[in-house]
Amino acid sequence: MICEDIRAAMGAGEICEDTEAGARVVTHCLYPSFDPVSVYVTKFGDGYRVSDSGGAVRNAWMGGRDEGLSNRTLTKEAARYHLKVSNHALVADVPSIDWLRAAILAVANASAAVAHTALGKAAAAAEGELKDRIREALRHIAPANRIGEDVEIIGRSGDSRHFDYAVKSDNDNTLLLNAVSPHPNSVAAKYVVFADTKGLDVGYSRFAVYDRPLEKGSMSLMMEVVELVPLKALDPKARRVLIHA
Repeated sequence: MICEDIRAAMGAGEICEDTEAGARVVTHCLYPSFDPVSVYVTKFGDGYRVSDSGGAVRNAWMGGRDEGLSNRTLTKEAARYHLKVSNHALVADVPSIDWLRAAILAVANASAAVAHTALGKAAAAAEGELKDRIREALRHIAPANRIGEDVEIIGRSGDSRHFDYAVKSDNDNTLLLNAVSPHPNSVAAKYVVFADTKGLDVGYSRFAVYDRPLEKGSMSLMMEVVELVPLKALDPKARRVLIHA
């Protein structure tokens, strides 16, 4: 019965099935895992209750995100989409079928946004920690006055490209380093930086440093434009470059 109302509100092509949690609607919104967002619709008085049944927080947890961060993001996105939070779930109550489509879309979009935002913030924090660990490793390799931070290099495109660190050697070679995390945004951003600085004048060496394994496709992509170096191997590799390059 509810699925009939949903199809009337959303269109005949919508995927809807009855479950114990309510009528499950598979939407076109996607979580960071690329799984589609599902929302659940139940009768609520004369109207309907729409919920993501905790899908946003669950998806973030599966990605190893911090629970506190996920819950804070949930509250923020709920306010932005004018939704409620109940038992870690996003909820919208609407009085009639006229509001059902809007409620389904709001809950689905908010659920996806929560997972993406939580993942992005956690990835940024993890990358910041990695940068700190790279700095500490570099201090054992070169004097502080030879280590530059937040360095700009003009790429082949003419645009400025930013590197976390630049280390100068005795022979005027410069080692450029950027931290890279498994998050797609990190991989994409660092790929552009390294691709645009590939083949610059002799005197630059470049490392993309990671401490958590990248996906196979991301590794292949990055290796087209830069040498990928695990943090634990940074010391010997950097010394070799700075001494012999």
